[in-house]
Amino acid sequence: MVEADDDRSTYASSGPGENFPEIYEELPQDVSHEAVRNVVLEEESASPQHPASMENLPEELLSNIFIRLLAKQLAQMRSVSKSWNALLSHSSFIKSHLHHSIHNNDQVLLLFHYKGKYAYESKLFTAKPTQSPDLELADFIKLPPAESKYTRGIRIIGSVNGLICSSNKTNIWNPSLSAVLTLPPYSIPRDDDGRIKIFFRFGYDPKTDDYKVVKLTRPTKYADKWYPQVEIYSMRKGSWELITERFPTHITNMKDCECVCVDGHDGHLHWLGCTAEYRRMVVAFDLGSETFYEIPLPLSTFDEDTRLLRLAGKLCLMSWSRDHAYAVWVMEDESWAKRHVFSQFMGSRTYPLGITSHNQFLIESNYVNIVVYDPSTNEQKVMENQHDNADRIVEYVDSLVWVPSLSLV
Repeated sequence: MVEADDDRSTYASSGPGENFPEIYEELPQDVSHEAVRNVVLEEESASPQHPASMENLPEELLSNIFIRLLAKQLAQMRSVSKSWNALLSHSSFIKSHLHHSIHNNDQVLLLFHYKGKYAYESKLFTAKPTQSPDLELADFIKLPPAESKYTRGIRIIGSVNGLICSSNKTNIWNPSLSAVLTLPPYSIPRDDDGRIKIFFRFGYDPKTDDYKVVKLTRPTKYADKWYPQVEIYSMRKGSWELITERFPTHITNMKDCECVCVDGHDGHLHWLGCTAEYRRMVVAFDLGSETFYEIPLPLSTFDEDTRLLRLAGKLCLMSWSRDHAYAVWVMEDESWAKRHVFSQFMGSRTYPLGITSHNQFLIESNYVNIVVYDPSTNEQKVMENQHDNADRIVEYVDSLVWVPSLSLV
C-alpha cells in the first residue's frame, strides 16, 4: 500500500509581493548578481558604442540577459526590485526561459536507482551528460530531505518541464530551485484482503496551465477488478478531487512500463492496457477534459514486446522480440506509421529503455550499460553504469516552473 503524509511545504516570499516555495538549498546572494554583471559585460563588448548598466537596460534586453541564467540565480534576483520581480515572475518569461533551457543547455540524464529490499550501498541516483556519457556529474543536484532518507531508492512517477513527481511521500519537486511540495493524503479504497495496487501518472495540462497527478486504484487479488473512482491532484488547487469519469471496465490489466519519463507533456497520459481477450491497446487520459479514450495497437505488434515512448513530441510505440529488429511506430493523423527499424540491437542481451527529447534512443546493453544511439548520425555512445540498474530516467531541465495553489496567489 502506498501512503502519503499530510504535511505540505510552506511558502515564503522571495520577492516583493510574490509567493514562492521555501527552498531547501540556498545559493549565495552574490553569485546571482555576479552572473548578471558578466552577461552585461558580454552585451557591452558586443556593442561598445552603447554601453549599458543594470539600472537602465530596457526590459527586452534585460529579458535576453536573464534568459541565459540559471533558474536558482533568477529566483534570488526577484528580491532585487519590484520591476525585476514582476519580470521574472511573469508566465511568459518563465516559459521563454524553459524553452531556452530545453533547446540550448547540454542534456543531462538523472538515473534513479530503486535497489529493492537488500541493497543499501549504492547511490540513489547518478547524473550523466549524454554528450559525454562516460562522465558522472558529482553533486549535480541535491535531493529534498523528504526523499534523501529513502535508502532503497526513490520511486519516480514522472517528470515534466523540470518538475519531478515521486511517490515515496508523493512529492512534486523542482531540483533547479530546490523547491518541494508534499501532497496531502489521497483516498484509499477498502478491500477485503487490504492489498491494493495504485497507478500514478504526472502531467501538464496546457488548457489550465496546471500540473496534475492522476491516481488509479486496483486490488492486487483480483486482476480484472478496478475501483471506479479516479482521483486527480491539481497543483493550482492544492487538493485531490474524485472525478465522475470511470476507468474503462473492459481493461483487465495495465502495464506501467515507462522507464524514460517523457509522458504527460502535451496534456495526455498513456498506459498499455489489455482486455480479458488479450486484446492490447493504449489507454489514454485527457488532463483537460478529464476523460479516457483508447488507441488500438498496430496488428503486427500483438505478439511482440512493446513500450510506449515519445519521438519528436509525438506518441510512439517501440516493438521488438528476440528474433526481430526493433520497430518504432509513430502516431500521425490518428494512425500508426512505422518510422524506424533497428536491427543492430537484436538479441537477448539488449532492451529498449526509451527516447530522449533530443530523439536519442536509450538501449540497455548486457543488463547494465546504456547505449545512447542517435539515428540521424548512426552514432552510439556507451553510458557505463557502475551502480544498480536505472529504475527511472529523468531528463534534467533547468526550470523556473512552479505553480502555487490558488489559496496562496
